[in-house]
Amino acid sequence: METYHDYVIKDGKFVGKFEEMYEKFEDPWTQSVQPNKYSRMAGIVHLKNIQVKSILECGCGLGYYADWIYKETNVVPKSVDISAIAIEKAKKIFPKLDFEVADICVDLEKYKEVDCIVFAEIIWYILPNLKDIFEVMKTHFKGKYLIVNQVFYKGSQKYGTEYFTNMQEFIDYVPFTLISKCEATSVSDTTIETSTMFQI
Repeated sequence: METYHDYVIKDGKFVGKFEEMYEKFEDPWTQSVQPNKYSRMAGIVHLKNIQVKSILECGCGLGYYADWIYKETNVVPKSVDISAIAIEKAKKIFPKLDFEVADICVDLEKYKEVDCIVFAEIIWYILPNLKDIFEVMKTHFKGKYLIVNQVFYKGSQKYGTEYFTNMQEFIDYVPFTLISKCEATSVSDTTIETSTMFQI
């Protein structure tokens, strides 16, 4: 039976049909119940610790994490996603928040006024562009912050293994100063939740 995963990464290969996925599936990643709570909550703790006034959330999907960020920090993030269908749905679910279609692989520079960039579980989807994205950050976001919420897999990762397979390997890959990190899992989970914060 086909699942939303088939539109994202399948058999160790990136598919990236996000528009079709959001058209076909109502709640991919069960966003409405906020899975990955360890990393998402840690990301909010990072935001509270640095008391930022403006946030760019990349990979907002249906907007549930944006709403959580707003409730916890009182900051309305600028929330972007590559899927126009996801953004349309997010605007209906959370009309008071700020959503916009953007591809951060090409559009990141236009948000250079924000204090902090949040990558909400998107690292696996932007791997080929990651070094170029970091260069844009070095040029336009120097001194600001990057928070990355990301899941790693317990021995089952097939995609992206040539880049990194765990939190420490990811930290070593990022060319910025690590400020804080959090790693958590439950015994029954097949994934390890991580949240890292860097100063650019």
